[in-house]
Amino acid sequence: MKTKTINLYEFSELSDEAKQTALNNNANTSEYFWGDDAIKSLEKFMEHFNCSLTRYSIDWFEKYRNEIKIDIPDYMENISVKELRGYIKSMGKFNPKTKRGLGECKFTGYCADEDAADGARKAFFGGERNLYDILYAGYKEWYRVANTDYEFQLSEEGFSEHCDANDYEFNEDGTRA
Repeated sequence: MKTKTINLYEFSELSDEAKQTALNNNANTSEYFWGDDAIKSLEKFMEHFNCSLTRYSIDWFEKYRNEIKIDIPDYMENISVKELRGYIKSMGKFNPKTKRGLGECKFTGYCADEDAADGARKAFFGGERNLYDILYAGYKEWYRVANTDYEFQLSEEGFSEHCDANDYEFNEDGTRA
């Protein structure tokens, strides 16, 4: 019988070249970890306004590839400013100066709830009264934050944290053991 000993490494122990191999392999196979939660948050944000996200295609890395379709019921097309303000305020408490939410995450309990709400609030309190434009502003802020998070996930620092948290081990060349 023969015995072969293989050295295993944590991400931080890899050479720069091996780290790059690990990062490249991760980028080629990695979906946004929180993508499903983020999508659910966006859907519930739309539902908060009695609207729906009926079609979407989200590319977490290349925003120009995104497509969303927001359906607004006829009865919401001419919503009064007073009613609109009620929807905006019912998204949760917020800082009056920044219009940023205080972490209540009213739609799903996931932090992306606040991102969509922040975008809608900023648009409304900035003078926007068109419901579609308010919803789209919520989507844009939601996507901006999710995209930033995804870029961090793919970064060396983000991937290193993920490896440490999940006890990933690597071969000397940077391939997963």
